[in-house]
Amino acid sequence: MKLWHSRGRRVRKYHQHIRGITFTLFYLPFLIGSGFFLGLQVNEVMSQPLYYGLIIGGILGSGLLFAFLLNRYLYSHSLAFSKLDNKRIMATFLLENGYYLSKKIKRDKQVKEKITLPKVYLKQGKYDLKASFILQGNKFQDKFLTLGNTLEIQHDGDFTGKKFSKGYVTYEIAIDQFAGRLKLSDVKVTKQGLRLMKDVYWDYVKQPHLLIGGGTGGGKTVLLMILLYGLTPIADIDICDPKQSDLSSFADVPIYQGHIFVTKEEIVDCLRANVEEMEERYLYMKSHPDFVAGMNFAKFGLRPKFIIFDEWAALMAKLEGNYQLQHQVNQYLTQLILEARQAGIFVIMAMQRPDGEYIKTSLRDQFMKRLSVGHLEDTGYTMMYGDANKHKEFKYIDEIDGKKVIGRGYISNAGEVAREFFSPYVPLDKGFSFKEAFMKMSPLSESPIMASSVVDTSSAIFDDSQEQASSFMTLSEAKGELDKSYDQLKKLITLIEKNGFYTFGKSEGKLAFSPDELEILRTIFIVIDQEDLTYKEAVESYFKDP
Repeated sequence: MKLWHSRGRRVRKYHQHIRGITFTLFYLPFLIGSGFFLGLQVNEVMSQPLYYGLIIGGILGSGLLFAFLLNRYLYSHSLAFSKLDNKRIMATFLLENGYYLSKKIKRDKQVKEKITLPKVYLKQGKYDLKASFILQGNKFQDKFLTLGNTLEIQHDGDFTGKKFSKGYVTYEIAIDQFAGRLKLSDVKVTKQGLRLMKDVYWDYVKQPHLLIGGGTGGGKTVLLMILLYGLTPIADIDICDPKQSDLSSFADVPIYQGHIFVTKEEIVDCLRANVEEMEERYLYMKSHPDFVAGMNFAKFGLRPKFIIFDEWAALMAKLEGNYQLQHQVNQYLTQLILEARQAGIFVIMAMQRPDGEYIKTSLRDQFMKRLSVGHLEDTGYTMMYGDANKHKEFKYIDEIDGKKVIGRGYISNAGEVAREFFSPYVPLDKGFSFKEAFMKMSPLSESPIMASSVVDTSSAIFDDSQEQASSFMTLSEAKGELDKSYDQLKKLITLIEKNGFYTFGKSEGKLAFSPDELEILRTIFIVIDQEDLTYKEAVESYFKDP
């Protein structure tokens, strides 16, 4: 049990003048030195007052300038002096708003007023400030309970929440967030999650699914590329780009081949394939000998997988009037949002404004991480961050220190107060290319699910002999044999089985292909490649007129 809880340093009345006090302390050595010098040279000074006057004047003038510049520099660049400055701001706030206790003292026939500030403590780190105010029936108690917006403005930060403990209310303010901006090379997945700023992480396991909002030109697409840069080394990624713009240009990047979808049919198939992969992952996890209820994908060596949508509203516009595809999209998306977290499949959705017209409110509420860049209207912020931020002052800032800033916005967990956010700096002005960076990335190793797919030779669908059983191929082996991606193979198999043309054999719940079945797939892929047919057209052509 803790007997003492540190809330920081108490704000005192003298802090109101702390800048003047520190300036005086810096200037004091020059004053003392000049006086000491004059004392030692008193006879010479009396005989040559003009000469020594100029020397002392020069020393005092130089000292004055030095003390002024040093004082100003330290308050701008030193954390210790920044703490003092915030105490000055708080002391001024309390005194000028009448939040103090006064007592009249009579001394030598004169009445003087003694002012005492209530117990207010500040505790400051590099990127955050905590201000604790005493309650306990204090005469200012009611006013101390409603200071969130006031404090974020006066300390030039972002109010991120308040807590109550042992008679005190503590306000948490995020400060100097621009100094916490990362370089692109620092965007990596750590034990705390994907690092987005020096003290900001997205723990996609604890806060599954990311919703990104922001107006045109605010930096959404660049932010998506930054996320790709940080996640690709450790995850499988599917990219859906219904706008057919920046992200679709990565289609020829080896690590993304077969994982970029642009047409509405391709995107629907992508969602369907991920629902099936989610079910396969759960089957793999439950059949694992170490399975315990509540364990997630990471315990079984499975990689996380992310499905990225660049402008969800564009997909909804493409599906307008096609109620069958709309129903399928909503069904698959709902399954992934509600069920896929434990299996390690997560959705990242970017759109200008998360309007209920494009995504159901019940689904939007399941995005546990919210991030906006650029500027949104008040209704947009309400949709993004909910009622917890309805009284928050969202500031529009596009310049810092005279320089234009792109990628500034806000970030929060669902239901919490948003804080200021700056996208990691990307040196595009120096010729950096995301595509070139992705070209240099190596493909990940085979998934444990694929690697563990073993044919059960005792199954009734196979011949009893070991020689016959060994001729069957797992999905992973078939993928290599046909020189096709996992998604391409799954798409073709799903299309064949869903339309009732053929049902492929399975072993222990996993696909296993006979030589004849492999030849069926090979022939259809040849038809697709040589005759430039769609998957559906090639399948119908093969089975209706083989």
